[in-house]
Formats: sequence, structure tokens, C-alpha cells
Amino acid sequence: MSLAIILLVCSSFIALVMELYKKRVRGDKAKEGEIRTAALALCSAHAYVIYRVVDASAIDDSLYNSPFLVVLYTIALYLLQLPACMAFWKPLIKRMIKRRVHE
Repeated sequence: MSLAIILLVCSSFIALVMELYKKRVRGDKAKEGEIRTAALALCSAHAYVIYRVVDASAIDDSLYNSPFLVVLYTIALYLLQLPACMAFWKPLIKRMIKRRVHE
């Protein structure tokens, strides 16, 4: 259960960073390949940290604690950050930007 919460929190953070990257840093001019590459890089960095930090007892007994879990964590984070970005952070960031423009 704690591993699932860690993955959800990390994916929400990655989604926020990606949305800020797209809107603030690149100004909506980033291409799809650039966005995917940046998201995969962030997900793999977080996956490695999760692998190093999470104790083996937090992992299900059916999974062996191996470095290949980094790949599984990366895929899970990438897939989880997509809906978090689209459903929650994107509308929130858009409203914040519109509010600043109208002020």
C-alpha cells in the first residue's frame, strides 16, 4: 500500500513539473517528442530514487527486489502522470496563467 501511495505522489509531482515546463519554460512551443522525452527522464530519475529509498519489505513478495524494478517504476510513473497532468494540473495552470494575464 505504501509503495502505491509513493508512486501516486511522485506521479502527481512529475505531472505538475511537466505542466509548468510546457507552459512556463517552453511557452507551449514544445514538440510532442520533447515532452515525452522530458517526462520519461523525470520518471526514470524518480524511479531510481524510489528503488533506492523504498525498503524491500514494502514490495510484494511475488516481486523480487532487482534493479529491473526501476523499469517497472518508470513505466508506472509515466502512465500515472499522464491522467494527473491532463485532468488536474493542466486546467489549474491555465487558470493561473489567464488570471495573471488579465491583471
